[in-house]
Order: sequence, then C-alpha cells, then structure tokens
Amino acid sequence: MQAAQARRTSLGFGPLVAAVLALTLMVGACTYPPASGPTPAAAATTTPPLDVPAVDFFAQAMLAQGATAVVAEVSIRGNKWVKSYGVRNLNTRDAADATDRIPAGGITKSMVAVSVLKLVQEGTINLDEPVSTYLPEFDSLVQATGPITVRSLLNHTSGLAEPTAPMLKAQPLKQAIQTRFSPEDLLKLAGREPWVERLAPQFIYSDANYAALALIIEKYRGRPLGDVLATDIFDPLGLSRTSLAPPNRPEQGLIHAYSTVDGQLLDVTEPEFQVGSAGAGVISSVGDLNVFYAALMRGRLLGRAALAEMRTTNSANYGLGLQRWNDDCTNGFYYGHGGSTLGFGGITVTSGDGTRQLSVGVAYPPNTEAETDALDSALTQPVSGKLRDLAITTLDGLC
Repeated sequence: MQAAQARRTSLGFGPLVAAVLALTLMVGACTYPPASGPTPAAAATTTPPLDVPAVDFFAQAMLAQGATAVVAEVSIRGNKWVKSYGVRNLNTRDAADATDRIPAGGITKSMVAVSVLKLVQEGTINLDEPVSTYLPEFDSLVQATGPITVRSLLNHTSGLAEPTAPMLKAQPLKQAIQTRFSPEDLLKLAGREPWVERLAPQFIYSDANYAALALIIEKYRGRPLGDVLATDIFDPLGLSRTSLAPPNRPEQGLIHAYSTVDGQLLDVTEPEFQVGSAGAGVISSVGDLNVFYAALMRGRLLGRAALAEMRTTNSANYGLGLQRWNDDCTNGFYYGHGGSTLGFGGITVTSGDGTRQLSVGVAYPPNTEAETDALDSALTQPVSGKLRDLAITTLDGLC
C-alpha cells in the first residue's frame, strides 16, 4: 500500500491532491467488505454505504479553483456512490446533477472500437489488413508512405499525426473552434504533417485514426456512425443519456464548459470542431459510462476473442480503443479511457471483471487564456495524470 502511494504522489501533484490520494489509501480498504471469504448471514443483507473522500476532496478543490461543475459515480458490485458539485451553466446557475450529460471525449474511442470489432467478428474486415483494402481513397487522403493496418488505427500506432494543431492554426482560434470538420477533412489535415520514418511502430494518439475507422464503419453498415453506435451499444444497454448526434446546447440537463479565448469568456459546450467526432464526439453521463464499461468487460458487447484483442496493449499500455493500468486490488489490470474536450475533462476506469467502476467529469476553470499550443496539448492527451491517479487510487481503496 505504501509503495502504491509513493508511486502516485511522485507525479508532480500539488499538496492538496497528494494528501487526498494518501487519505484514500488509508481509509479505502475499510469502506467495503472483503470480496472473498465467508460472510455472516446478517451482514449479507446489509451493504454499507460507500465512502469516497478522495473524489469529494478533489471536487471541492476544483470548485475552489473556479471549476463550473464536477460529477462522479463510483459503482462497486452494484453499490453506488453518486454526487454532483457546482452548476450546469453560468447563466442560470442551476445546480449540476449527477445524471446530467457531459462530453465523453476520448471515451468515444472505446465505443467506436466496439463497432469496429463487431465487423471483425462477422468477418467483414480483418484487423491486420491494410486500411486501403476497405477505404481505397485512404492512402491518397493521408499521403501514406506505406501500408497502414486497421489494428494500427485502433491502437494509435499508424504514424498518423494528430490533426488538432493544424486544424486550430488554419484560422483564428475562435473561428476554428466553431468550424465543423468531416472525417475526410481530419485525414487530409493529418496527411499534411510530415511522416517520420521509424524502426518500429510508435504510439501517437491521434483522432485521425478514428476518423478513418468512422468511414469504414459507415461504409460497411450503410448508416451514420451515431446510428451504428446506438444499435451496437446505446440501445441494447439502455443508455438513455448517451448519443453521438448534432448538438442541443439549450438542453436542460447538459453541463456547460467555458474557456477564455482572446480575453473573452466563451461557452464552448460541444464545440463545432468536435461535433460528431469518432474520436471525441459522444455526449453521455457518468452513470451511462460506468454501465458501458461494465457491460464491455462482462462480455455483453463482444465475444471472448474480440474482447481479448481489445484488451491486448502495446508498449504505451493502449489496446484497441482502451487504456490499461495496474489494479493493486487483484494484481491484474484496470481498463477504460480518459476524455478531454475543450473546457472539459473526464475519465472512466473499470476493473477487468466489470465489478468496479468509477467515472468523473470536470468542467474546468475557464480563467486561463486558451492559447493554441496549450489547447492542442490538452486535447491530444487521453487523460490528465491527476484524473487518472484519482480514479485508480480510489478504486484500489475500495476493493
């Protein structure tokens, strides 16, 4: 336990977050009964409520720094801790609710990967075939210098550049944020960046990979990506708060995000440049995200072989649309994904057996000037270290 604490508090966190994580490690082990061993008959009918001080402290610290809202849900074998903080938007000041919809950001990639792997299960596509087999126009769109496989798109080892920087630099930042880009646009932007020769595949996190996957899905399903995700995932799991659809910014139960651009405070909820994106466009809720990953790990969405492929990671601990972290509870692994969008960040982490989940979403403080390079950096990271360590430490303390 002390080794785990040392590992997570050595990443440059502030004193408050480090103290929160240390407290969780000390108290978490006694907040839930052991997972194995005999249980007295009287205790079997009474499940003690979860106590999640780290998330509570983190949320209060974020609000103190100017965050608009924080929403969280922890689910441990069906026992849930759900809480919201702050307000939905700065105009009405309505209190945020834990069922409110939030940007899923990069978590969208896990969902798109499921739809790709369903095509693989059916024998429609092959993970190790070149992308050009299924999208003949692909190589010319990205100016490819060699064959790129479907698998390398899913695990970000294709070598495709992240298109966010050229996208944001192509025009004034405020205008770029409000410009909608098609999958083909993203592939062309990525293709303008120079390809770097490498001796071995290298992990480069890029939404261009998932733009290409969206085109494959839409071609072979004959429907828009949002409809396919609804058929494959949202409807079967009853995810009523989840969609990949055009924005409905006046929606009452939607948490808004803000950013300061050129000295002006802007509502950047569902910015146009990410609307419908296969890399970051899903809107969901913390509860729905937990249900999705629990169902995925329990084999409700994919067969055993496809799920094993999805969980097989590269040197960056990234699988096929999944991130992986160590699980100190089981000496196994957690899976999930982080999600960064303009003005918002989040993460969902699940145990490998699907019995323990945590989802957190944060509408970040809007009082920092959003320079293009800083924005590009924020949007091209799967998850911030602070959110990642908060999630993993919390789950480790509740096993």
